[in-house]
Amino acid sequence: MNQPYGILPAEFGDLGLRHEVDVFVYRFGAVGPEYLLLRHEPQHEEAWRPVTGSVGLNEDLRRAAMRRVRAELGLDYAHDLVAPPSGLLEEIGDLQLVHWPVGFQLARGAELLRPQEHVTALQWAVFAAALEALNNGAHRRNLLQLHLRIAA
Repeated sequence: MNQPYGILPAEFGDLGLRHEVDVFVYRFGAVGPEYLLLRHEPQHEEAWRPVTGSVGLNEDLRRAAMRRVRAELGLDYAHDLVAPPSGLLEEIGDLQLVHWPVGFQLARGAELLRPQEHVTALQWAVFAAALEALNNGAHRRNLLQLHLRIAA
């Protein structure tokens, strides 16, 4: 992993913060990195997003990313994990949500993807198309951070 996230959420400060990983599964295509976007049912069926999920109280961010990718897509192994040095803080009313970006490089072919039934659609997209497809501002900023590290 480029920059290890070996810090537990309790070490970030107040336990009132919620920490989530935004995991962008990627592969290298003919024109550069391609990112896997997901749609879920039923509440946000039109919204594309990366693999997301909360970080457990005593769980480091690397393990949280691996756990979420395994749960959503059935993948157990990453060729590489890429992590920018910081997350993004989003304030939603009284909730403070920290989005931690992680890039999960697909180790083998896409045929090994085993999405769970609540994942209604998958799409591979080059950076510009992926950025345009994401509705959430934090996801867009995290993709930008990751892409700058992956494409460098």
